[in-house]
Amino acid sequence: MNKLVSEQLFAHYKWLHQQPEPGFSEDKTKDYVKQNLHKVNLEKISDGRLGLIYQYRGREGPSKHFDLAFRSELDAVEINERDQIYYHGCGHDAHTSIQLELATYVAQNKPNLNILFIFQASEEKYGGAIEVCKFLKKNKISISKIYALHVTSDLHSNYVSINKGDVLAAGLTCRLKLLLKDSGHVSQHGESAARLFAKLVLLSEKLNEPDFHCTITNFSSNGSHNVSPTELSFNITFRGKTAEKCKIKQQLFLNQLNVEYQNEVVMNYPVLHNNAALYDWVYQKLSQSEVIKVVETPFIFSCDDFSVYGKELDVATCYFFIGAYNKGHAIHTQEFITPKATLLRGWYVMMLLVEKENERING
Repeated sequence: MNKLVSEQLFAHYKWLHQQPEPGFSEDKTKDYVKQNLHKVNLEKISDGRLGLIYQYRGREGPSKHFDLAFRSELDAVEINERDQIYYHGCGHDAHTSIQLELATYVAQNKPNLNILFIFQASEEKYGGAIEVCKFLKKNKISISKIYALHVTSDLHSNYVSINKGDVLAAGLTCRLKLLLKDSGHVSQHGESAARLFAKLVLLSEKLNEPDFHCTITNFSSNGSHNVSPTELSFNITFRGKTAEKCKIKQQLFLNQLNVEYQNEVVMNYPVLHNNAALYDWVYQKLSQSEVIKVVETPFIFSCDDFSVYGKELDVATCYFFIGAYNKGHAIHTQEFITPKATLLRGWYVMMLLVEKENERING
């Protein structure tokens, strides 16, 4: 890897890390991507709510078909929903830095491939992948295979973790508002909001199984120090190996509520499935590298809307992890920073996939 690539990668990450933006509002981030890809004359085919999509065409073929595509995410994770505080604690700044430098590499080295670069909006808040798929289907754009990587604080930077079949959980998240009986002053008898909430937490825990997780987060209420709450709000997330089981468990939980409630679905992901044949090819190519250690990913109860591409499009999907261990700081925390070695490894892996695909198609 040359020094210029390293310097540009690190510069991208430094800038992006300092500009966390919420989903569907990534204006500064989009401007930064556009400024950099304008320099290498990549053609932008979409710029809107979905994020940005660029195309590189290096060989003849159907004008709306692409040999492969890469997806990164533009948004930041919301650390504090009430105060709307955002932070790049999930690695999206790293993913975008890697893909931005990959697109630059492709534009400059001109492989005999047709490639789509998707800089997707709003992965964290749900909806970005759906918008991209709508655009691709509306414009009859097809893709043979699509890749996405994600940093993981569980592995060191020389590791790539990948597997075939189902690799990430289906997920269903709801925002529930319970409408409680107005008991007025706190001295009045009746079930308190706190006691009710404790019962709901126990109920959610009873839904847990070895292959199913249910978690309550982000709870709040109205009222004051001497006025009983009349509303109790919280998020509840169901994660399992099928979307159907998530729906069943959600209904079991709702059936136990003995109060009036309002229910809003805020996230609904299918299971993320890696194409078996594409996995075999990627595993083989990466295993041949002397600087990468490839390990198998266990099934993880995380969700990613990259799963939507496999469900909505006729495309082989491949999602894998790049090690980003950094002094024990986990992703989705304000302490997490992607190591420089991870940025370099991620770029190298994606570049290698382009080079190997070029060899496969063109000999």
